Amino acid sequence: MKKLKVMAAALLLAVAGRAFAQVNSTVDLSNSIYSVLENAQLRGLCLPITGVKPYTERRILTVIDEILQNGDSLSQTEKEILEQFRTDHVRTAGKNISQAYVRIENEKEKFPLRFEMRMGLETTASGGLYTDSDLDQWGFDFMPSINFAGDLGNYISYKVTGLLDLTRMPLYNCGDYFIGYSWYDDGVKNFINGDTDNKNDYGVANGGKYGEPNRRTIKKMLNTSYLPYSYSKRWDGQMYFLSNMSASGLEGWPQTLGVSGAIIAEMRASAFNDKVNIAAGRLRREWAGMDTGSSLVLNGTARPFMGAELTFQLFPFLSYSSMTGILEYPNQDYMNTNSYAESAGQLDDSLFFQNGFSINMIEADFKYLHIDFGSSVIWPKRIEFGYLFPLISYVVYQNNIGDFDNHALFGDIKFRKPGLGSIWASLYLDEINGLNNNPFTSTRAMYATQFGTQIVIPKLPFATVSMRYTKVEPYCYTHHSINYTPWYHRYISENYTNNGECIGYYLPPNSDELLVQFETRPVHNLLTSLRYQFIRHGADYGPQSVPGSSLYSELSPYNRDELKKYFLRDGAYQWIHMVSIGTVYDIKKAKIPLQLSGSVGFMYSYYTEIDSAVYNKRKDYGNNGNSGADSNTSFHYSDNYPVQTGVVLSLGIKMWCW
Repeated sequence: MKKLKVMAAALLLAVAGRAFAQVNSTVDLSNSIYSVLENAQLRGLCLPITGVKPYTERRILTVIDEILQNGDSLSQTEKEILEQFRTDHVRTAGKNISQAYVRIENEKEKFPLRFEMRMGLETTASGGLYTDSDLDQWGFDFMPSINFAGDLGNYISYKVTGLLDLTRMPLYNCGDYFIGYSWYDDGVKNFINGDTDNKNDYGVANGGKYGEPNRRTIKKMLNTSYLPYSYSKRWDGQMYFLSNMSASGLEGWPQTLGVSGAIIAEMRASAFNDKVNIAAGRLRREWAGMDTGSSLVLNGTARPFMGAELTFQLFPFLSYSSMTGILEYPNQDYMNTNSYAESAGQLDDSLFFQNGFSINMIEADFKYLHIDFGSSVIWPKRIEFGYLFPLISYVVYQNNIGDFDNHALFGDIKFRKPGLGSIWASLYLDEINGLNNNPFTSTRAMYATQFGTQIVIPKLPFATVSMRYTKVEPYCYTHHSINYTPWYHRYISENYTNNGECIGYYLPPNSDELLVQFETRPVHNLLTSLRYQFIRHGADYGPQSVPGSSLYSELSPYNRDELKKYFLRDGAYQWIHMVSIGTVYDIKKAKIPLQLSGSVGFMYSYYTEIDSAVYNKRKDYGNNGNSGADSNTSFHYSDNYPVQTGVVLSLGIKMWCW
């Protein structure tokens, strides 16, 4: 009977096909429908959905029909929420000034052509007030946009959004952070080339004859207009300060008022009732996330990049996905001046970051169990057919072509109890140097782990409580610079980033987080949430900074196998407590549709550190980084780092942006 209901819903969608538009295009990850679908899966109202997001409109509308067919337990508010999404995605030909769109269709049934143009306007502003007034900052984004979308026949859809961003987002300079010794130094090069008889000749210990290699540093910059780790820029590439709108005015960050833009686009073909998807586009994605924003391998907070995707749902319980794309370089002169110096001069970011990215994943979904497993790779751009081919293990393939690239393995397992909730465990494995390493103390054991649960709250519309603990080890998501990649004569950075932001989890290396979140929809057009976060992170500036606490950290090339890590006990660590309340309110019955959002957050932060004599013994890489600290080293409140207490208020308005 359940299968008949699903088939009937699919047939209803097919018959109504001409009333819908762009059903093969995806729905942006920021849409709250994703948390609704997750709640419905937990309650057993629909079959499990693939972990490759974003979903197409067709997929979401089909699942909504399935939920409504099985939704005897749905409240009236929950039904209104689902019906509202359907209404928002039904469009008719013509123009509507108040809705800011115009739509054209032909009359052919076999090969319909549809074109739609829609305007939008979004603005956000956020500011923080702190006990240390030097941290008081505010920033904003004012973003008009234009969207073109439509269909080329029944199976191919396209969508492109152009956005202009007038923005100001000042950063606070905390100080410098040591990211590792230069791999360009002659002494380091000699050691790498095999002269290893005496490591001290090329290290810093005992005044080796080469002395200390060149130290590389970056500036630690804080965005205090938002709560920590909550802001991701919307503009792409570089920007102009309004004070210098010329070719020489290209900048990397809007410390003062500036302007830039972004283009998000995709073409997607879908067949066999969305069981086969072939797509190319530049957009935000999330793969293998057990909860919204939880993915360790490709997180929804990651910057968009151009990629080609392929997804097969081989059986109702089994699917396979693959993607290859090109990553974008950051313009980071404001933070990394002199970090990439060669003897002949500076390395520009555009030379240092030139990478492709590939990922594949297989998923098995059952009523009570979800399992997925996959691999990813960062590889300097070249014609590498093995990474373009979807049916190959990247790790095995690298053994056939040479050790040039940054590979990772990942996997997730989730247990569900329909009507109650789920529990899960996730692993992202960046590198472990052999099975004999201690994963808790060996610095070359670079990985991220996560454990979480999501519980359905009865009687409240689409209400859940989710909890997760995430740990990102030192140097995870990083990679040493390489200078021996085929086709490249300069150094290439292969850290796990795109456009300066992590592709995986939003925490930096050497961090952990406990997150508890409650979410519900008291009425169909109101979303409310309450969140608590407890984050600890190794200091990435100051007198007791901890190596491996930045995405730009690089392990010393000559003794990295001996380096050890002792979380909280090998330097200074920041402890952050945050509580935030957020709401989103849709005014769809107004002549001009509006969406209002707001949040208020409270933050309390302090640092701990170890005894300075102990730290001074271990900070020298020539002493293997171990001699001054171990798992029994005590720590105490720090007087060398600030205590911060603050409140952050964020407001947003969207017009026509659905």
